[in-house]
Amino acid sequence: MKPRLSIKIVFLIVLMLLSELRPQERNYYPPPMKIDVGSYVMPFNKINGEGGLLSQFSWTYEYTGNTGDIAFNWPMDVWKSNMLYQIFNPVVLDDNGIIDQNGKKQIMGATGSNKTTNFSANYWAMEIRRYRPPHVTVDGLPLDPPYRWYVDPKLKSDIKIEFEDICPEFGMRSHVEVIAFSNPNHRDYFIWKVTHKFTGEIRAPNNLTSMRDTLPDQTINCWFPIAFSFGPTKGGTRQTIGSYGYEAEDDLDSWFKRKSELVPNRSRDTLYVAYYWDSKRPGGAKYPNNSTDDTGDPDRTNGFLYSTQIPGYTLLYADKSAQEKVDDPKQPYSMPHANIDPDIWGRTGPATKLTYRGDDSRGRFPLDPITAGIQTQPGKGPMRFITTGPYQLTKSEAEHRADSVTFVYAVGVGGINRHLADSVGRAWFKGEITDQQKKDWILKGVDSLWKTMDKANWAWNRYINNQPIPSPPPPPDIEVNSGPGFITVKWSYPDNSYYLDPETGVDDWYAWRVYRKKGALLVNDPLDEYSGEEWELVYETTDRSITEYVDKDVVRGVDYYYAVTAVDNGSQNTFGIYPGQKLESSRFVNRSQLPAVAFKPGLSESNKVRVVPNPATTAAGGALNAGSPDKISFFNLPVKCTLKIYTETGDLVKTIEHYGSGDEEWNQRTDSNQYVTSGIYILAVTNCEGLNGEKLDNQLIKFIIVR
Repeated sequence: MKPRLSIKIVFLIVLMLLSELRPQERNYYPPPMKIDVGSYVMPFNKINGEGGLLSQFSWTYEYTGNTGDIAFNWPMDVWKSNMLYQIFNPVVLDDNGIIDQNGKKQIMGATGSNKTTNFSANYWAMEIRRYRPPHVTVDGLPLDPPYRWYVDPKLKSDIKIEFEDICPEFGMRSHVEVIAFSNPNHRDYFIWKVTHKFTGEIRAPNNLTSMRDTLPDQTINCWFPIAFSFGPTKGGTRQTIGSYGYEAEDDLDSWFKRKSELVPNRSRDTLYVAYYWDSKRPGGAKYPNNSTDDTGDPDRTNGFLYSTQIPGYTLLYADKSAQEKVDDPKQPYSMPHANIDPDIWGRTGPATKLTYRGDDSRGRFPLDPITAGIQTQPGKGPMRFITTGPYQLTKSEAEHRADSVTFVYAVGVGGINRHLADSVGRAWFKGEITDQQKKDWILKGVDSLWKTMDKANWAWNRYINNQPIPSPPPPPDIEVNSGPGFITVKWSYPDNSYYLDPETGVDDWYAWRVYRKKGALLVNDPLDEYSGEEWELVYETTDRSITEYVDKDVVRGVDYYYAVTAVDNGSQNTFGIYPGQKLESSRFVNRSQLPAVAFKPGLSESNKVRVVPNPATTAAGGALNAGSPDKISFFNLPVKCTLKIYTETGDLVKTIEHYGSGDEEWNQRTDSNQYVTSGIYILAVTNCEGLNGEKLDNQLIKFIIVR
């Protein structure tokens, strides 16, 4: 065997052995992962294959691939509050380029592409939580699938997701760690740590095809731009233009820097923050106040602002060099602006490298592209990079050397609260404030984002120094059951260790709280028909032994959702941002995502059946059944009966076999799952039986549907 080939084999074996550490925690065929311990939900799916324009990394951030289903819903309980459409982290080479596996010099990347992209292949992944996700059951139906990942009570965060990708374009192995917290002061961000290692690999070790699946020994000089690309929000886009669009349709990006207030003495005492906001869409339709300014995505009926979120991210740490593993406060190198269209889709060649580095005419730290004179109106898919570098990385098989650099980012969101979004939007809608005043109110969310970023900075500083971040109690398992005239909510912990503070081991439990949402599950859901329903606190007890709440303040036939939280007494919160503050578990985690509906027991008579609403119009349905405007309720039914719905001409459209309660629901769909049309319908209540099986008379009820 030739010496060089022997060295290469040894080098690959070392890489494989290093990658096999903690095999009990790594999954080479991983199921989906999800961050949902805070006030947002961030799914990690592989539904669209390996990498691509949606994300450089192998994990995509969508639920289904639908353009309305991109990730990072904040707040998690608001309809279509999702806004993160891309995480793009290419490598930008200097003019010396890189030598590919065939010994040829490539300027852009090892595959010879003329674009600055970085398609990745996942090697392994894992998810670890401090507590397993709570079990949620509604009317006997379990809503949570079996948890397939790992639980570690000693975890320093509430969740940690790890994955490792092979990036063949640059021979990089990228190791990503994402951590998040449930502490109420730290629920609005996650921390993204990535280590790029120049191994020369162009295939994962478990997918090697030949010894030419690595790049030759060499030294490269490069920069690392990263863009977490946001477009607030999909719900707002749909409300204003009638569709979800793609990426961000009318958003702008910019940056600011501020000196840390929470960690002022750290060497990195100033944070550079990139951020996005919803701006004016060119050529938009006029609102009733004669303005075409849809900044903030105002509702076209009442002016409510759907997109007041200000998402952003900042650099918390950057290696000084591959050899000096200390933070370099002189980074970032730049914070340049680009657009998906045309910078990714249209442009090719070395000029794009200069853009991502910040070394072209746009500059290293331009403000938003309109203020900076880069463009005259919002472009499609804005990207604001935080670029670090330049770094020199060497790969040498003979020396068993593969240089690496590590970066840490905080990614989060701020914004004015929902009530301000309502009052400001309505005032603008009525002509009481100007377009500029509306925009100024929205951009007050920048201050909120700054507080989120500085809290992340504080948490990271404690995390790397092995100091704890205060944690609330975990949320309990819950069971929700519909009842005759009431709804019962029960909750429990799997064992008594859940009452103990995860950092100190002291029992600091203080209270249970029960929250309820009427109508649709999500706030602002169009199904709520502008009801304004929100999650509300309906019960609290400081008696630990009370683990049941019977909600009698309910309306028959109306949907209700519940969540239960635990609160500590603050005694163990001696090292938090607000010492002594009582900490509450997230009410988002154990929401009952199927409705519970109070009903009336079945009757032993069959001559009192009612159809509600009648006539069944959209307005009436929305008023009576917030969240389900198509629902028609049949009340005062006998214990057992057959319900048949006919058109006025006698055509059968729906059959329902009923048993038990005195109520039944119909969603205006036929047996073939088609919506019925407007008209006169007849409900035939037949085969009626009472509680003891006695036969009862049939009944016919005429009702009207207006669609």
